[in-house]
Amino acid sequence: MKVPSFAYSRMVDLSRTIAPSEGRLIHYRTARVPVDDPPTDRWYITTSIEMGGHAGTHVEGPLHAVQDGPAIADLNVERFFGEAIVFDFSDAPLGEPLSPEQFQRAAEPGGGVRPGDIALFRFDWDQRATAGSYPPYPTTVALRWLVEAGIKLLGIDTPGLDIPGDRSLPNHHLLFAHGIPLIESLDRLGDLRQPRVYLFAQPLPAAETDAIPLRVLAFEG
Repeated sequence: MKVPSFAYSRMVDLSRTIAPSEGRLIHYRTARVPVDDPPTDRWYITTSIEMGGHAGTHVEGPLHAVQDGPAIADLNVERFFGEAIVFDFSDAPLGEPLSPEQFQRAAEPGGGVRPGDIALFRFDWDQRATAGSYPPYPTTVALRWLVEAGIKLLGIDTPGLDIPGDRSLPNHHLLFAHGIPLIESLDRLGDLRQPRVYLFAQPLPAAETDAIPLRVLAFEG
């Protein structure tokens, strides 16, 4: 088997740091464990972590919205690495829908969407969000255009991408019907300098769970 290789000049960590300060989602319990060998003056601890699957930067699988859908551990790991195209929606008005035409224009700097691409939506949500505001969101028609273009994974820097007030979650269901996982709450997409990067975003192989935090690394050539 030929080992894949690639050259890069810069790496950006798009993951949020998970810490126990994130409200009730995450709890740490750290215990100093007595050790006789090595000597007891050596530092040796064990940490137990209790957290929700949607803490920090996390990926959602079909089980999140589809009864008996695939859990995280059931997803093909090849969906979580490869070329990614960055859609810059940082100037899109908060709370407004995104049209297919806006998607097509945003894809142009990255050379358009290619089959097998990972798509990343940059909204600069952390810098622009205000109390009670809602992020920009794709219309289901626009998202269908992207799905039909052949993406295998979608990542966003907001806590969701569905239509405000629509509890049927049409955008989630559209993605999951095509086996496309959704990464939410990415960070530092604005630090990327190129509209097309190479992405590694491997989740833990968590059985029987709808979502799990993950580390997302973007490599620029």
